[in-house]
Amino acid sequence: MIQTTMIILLASAGVVLSAAAELPETVTVGGVFDITGNWSVDGEQGKTAAELAVSDFNGYLDLIGADWRMDITIEDSQALGSVAFEKVQALKSKGIDLLVGMGFSSHIQTSKSYVDSSNMLVISHASQAANLAIDDSIFRLVPPDNNQIPVINAMLKDAGIEALIMVIRDDTWGNGIADGMVDTYEGHMNDQIIKYNTEIQDYSAEASIINDDIKELIEEHGADKVGVLYVGTEEFILLLEQLRPYGDAKQVRWFSTSTQAAKQEIIENRHALEFAEATQLTASRFIEESNSLQQHMTEQFKEIYGNDTNVSTYAYPAYDSIWLLGNALLHTQSTDVELLTAAIPEVARHSFGAAGHLELTEFGDLAGSDYEIWHVSDGQWSKYADYDRLQDNLKK
Repeated sequence: MIQTTMIILLASAGVVLSAAAELPETVTVGGVFDITGNWSVDGEQGKTAAELAVSDFNGYLDLIGADWRMDITIEDSQALGSVAFEKVQALKSKGIDLLVGMGFSSHIQTSKSYVDSSNMLVISHASQAANLAIDDSIFRLVPPDNNQIPVINAMLKDAGIEALIMVIRDDTWGNGIADGMVDTYEGHMNDQIIKYNTEIQDYSAEASIINDDIKELIEEHGADKVGVLYVGTEEFILLLEQLRPYGDAKQVRWFSTSTQAAKQEIIENRHALEFAEATQLTASRFIEESNSLQQHMTEQFKEIYGNDTNVSTYAYPAYDSIWLLGNALLHTQSTDVELLTAAIPEVARHSFGAAGHLELTEFGDLAGSDYEIWHVSDGQWSKYADYDRLQDNLKK
């Protein structure tokens, strides 16, 4: 009856359905996570969340007497788009068409043509680049960055920043935010955006350029009016280490995105903490709605990683991606990618996960999210303000 109702819903929406591929005894899902590389902390947590979700979902299938189970095959993308593409190909060669993970937008960008031509389906837990908000079989359980750009601008305006330097991870995600800021930031911006290669470990050249640009803007605008927007991941700490010889970098405010907000590694690193406090490091963060599922997952993480663990913002969508896919499989009783792609938005509209309501946009991205502003103060991260979307400003 469930499958019949879902097919009627999809058919009434004008969706042309192919012959459904019935569920096998075991449905194997592919997981592509950054277990090593420069996003390994979040990547490892995403992998753990997906594995926990598979276990929980199988428990649910057992409870309702379903005659199939879910399994997951994990691959390490090493925080590199080229490696992610290789892992997608490897999973396809094993007959796996349904994927979760693919956290970086560069992973999606590099693999998109292959995913499309190979009739695969992806649910990403962390890809945010605005230019990937398109109609396809790739779903993203985080809000795209066109939602975050106004938050960043409000954050800069609230701090009185009149001159901005951007330090950007040179990939699909970083360049997407840079393009959005170029289009919307109303203050002075350096002519040359500082971009760095994510596959190297030596950022000494970039550190020197950053400091020179900061020094020049301080002379023109004053230190209290100059800000640096950093868009990247775990390589931030390495960059800060290479900025240590330079004094001007600490004289201005630094800002970042949801990838740095509440990042425990910054607090635990003595030099990073000193820099963050000196520069009043401030970052936007999208809000996961507090709920019992989130609490359940957090408690499981504490059992695995210890009571003082800081659960990644992106771990909750990783958990939800398994349940969203699992429920779509359960409703359609099919592994057919076309049918699942059509069903997922409707299933998501009626779903509430660890990260909150899962309703999607017309392009398959998380429909809405509120944002908070966090900063480093007194040796720890703390919430500084809420972003008011209606007024386009910060509420403290």
